[in-house]
Amino acid sequence: MNDQVILGIVPHKHFRFSLANLTDTCQEIINLHQLNPEMSVFLSKTILGALFLAEMTKNQQRVSIQWKDEYNKSALAYSDRYGHIKAVAYGELFEEGDIRNQFILGKGIMKVIRWQVDSDFYQSFTNLEEDTFEHNFAKYLNESEQIKFVFGMEVDRLANSNKVNQVLGVMFESLPEASEEDIAFVKNRLDELFKKEHFWKFSLEEMISEISIQLSAELVVLSTEEPGFHCDCSRFKVSEIILSLGRKEADSIIEDVGEIEITCEFCKKAYQFNTEDVSNLFQDE
Repeated sequence: MNDQVILGIVPHKHFRFSLANLTDTCQEIINLHQLNPEMSVFLSKTILGALFLAEMTKNQQRVSIQWKDEYNKSALAYSDRYGHIKAVAYGELFEEGDIRNQFILGKGIMKVIRWQVDSDFYQSFTNLEEDTFEHNFAKYLNESEQIKFVFGMEVDRLANSNKVNQVLGVMFESLPEASEEDIAFVKNRLDELFKKEHFWKFSLEEMISEISIQLSAELVVLSTEEPGFHCDCSRFKVSEIILSLGRKEADSIIEDVGEIEITCEFCKKAYQFNTEDVSNLFQDE
């Protein structure tokens, strides 16, 4: 895989940045869930958003973005700061020519959850507006994160296909030391740069060079990660679902079907539990 996430800072302008190429990771997830072209774009951008939020954390938190709109389109993406990603999406195309096929979300809710092992989780919400994913992601950042930022996303796909040629994203976040002048300068320069089609043809290294020229400042790379699809499901986690059903309900399913099968929503791996397995789960009751 050629996917990459580059993290760094712009010392003289007091910004930190994330540049991400998630083309292969998103395509693997798109293929796994057999998404239509519209949802392929929506999910790719949701994954970029989850990664960017994870990069903003200062510890080992994981982040999820989940949204569902009034047209029953929905997506859920998880990431940590190293780019361990899993995601799923649901949605059908409208009739040909319907503007809602053009990557517009309907009204609904976007929820973001942050958590880490042995720690409380934090969740926040924003109301979706009938606009692009980028508009709603910026709305969330303004309302819930209250940070100064500039970001761009580009998902290039083949016409009438769910094959993505490129999934690229750039996120700049101001540090506490950034002045209003620094913020205005970076925002103005990058907003214009991200609108240029040629910018999204660059490699991540070329993007860094182009951004450095536009900002007249050195971009210092702090780390480089190799993101990828990573599902953390396990037989143990699935067994907890069966325990939550209770002994009576679990035994009823075994009696009717002969076994309990649970398939992971993210990786499609199926876990089977027979009569003996279920009995062992409830042996302490």
